[in-house]
Amino acid sequence: MKFNVVERVTNFIADAKRIFTVSRKPTMEEYKRMVIVVAIGIIAIGIIAYIIYLFFALTGIGF
Repeated sequence: MKFNVVERVTNFIADAKRIFTVSRKPTMEEYKRMVIVVAIGIIAIGIIAYIIYLFFALTGIGF
């Protein structure tokens, strides 16, 4: 089932309109919760990276 370019673009625009009508702006509480979750994720990744670095620095593997 091949779609031509015009039909694909038309379908994409219809899907985009549907998404914009359903979506809404987050409340301040939702925004704060997202910021906290993202910050925790960044800190966790940093801690894991530091532990890996420390392991390789202390054992001398990989240098």
